[in-house]
Amino acid sequence: MSKFINWRSNWLSGDFQLFTDGVQKGIISFSRWRSDAESMFEDKNYFFSNVGFWQSQTNVINRKTHEVVAIITYDSWKSKAVISLKSGEQYEWRSTGIWKSQFTVSNYKDEHIMYSSNSNTGTISSDTDNELLIIAGLFIKHIYNKRVVVLVACFMPLIMISINRH
Repeated sequence: MSKFINWRSNWLSGDFQLFTDGVQKGIISFSRWRSDAESMFEDKNYFFSNVGFWQSQTNVINRKTHEVVAIITYDSWKSKAVISLKSGEQYEWRSTGIWKSQFTVSNYKDEHIMYSSNSNTGTISSDTDNELLIIAGLFIKHIYNKRVVVLVACFMPLIMISINRH
C-alpha cells in the first residue's frame, strides 16, 4: 500500500512536521545543542540518540519499551547511511539527487521510500507502513545537512583569509 506524506521543516530549529491528507500526523523535534531528536508519527514515538564524538552512529530507542530498535551508521565520505533494525533487516539511506534534494531508504527488495525536498518542504512516497523507516530518513537528512553547515563554517575563515590576502 502506497503512503504519501508531506513534510515541512523549521529552518532555525530543523524540526520537521509530517502531514497526511493535510492533517499533521507527526513531528521530529531536535535538541538545541545536540543532534538528538524526539519523534512522534501516528502512534509511534522514538528517540534518536547520537553516539560518539563524531556522531558516526545513532541509536533509535522506542519510547514505550525503552529498548534500542535500530542503529543508524553513517558513511563519513559519502552521503550514505545504513539503518539496522533489531530484527536484523538492513536499509540503506542514499542521496539520489544532484543537489541532494532527493534521497531514498530502501532494502533493495520489497520496501522503498522516496523523499523529495525543496528548501524547507518536501514529500515522501512510501510503499511501507514502517513509521520508523519514514522518520529515520528525515532524521538522517538533517544530520547530513548539519554536517555540511559545520564544514562550511570551518572552512569559511580560511576562505576569508585567502581572499583578504590578495
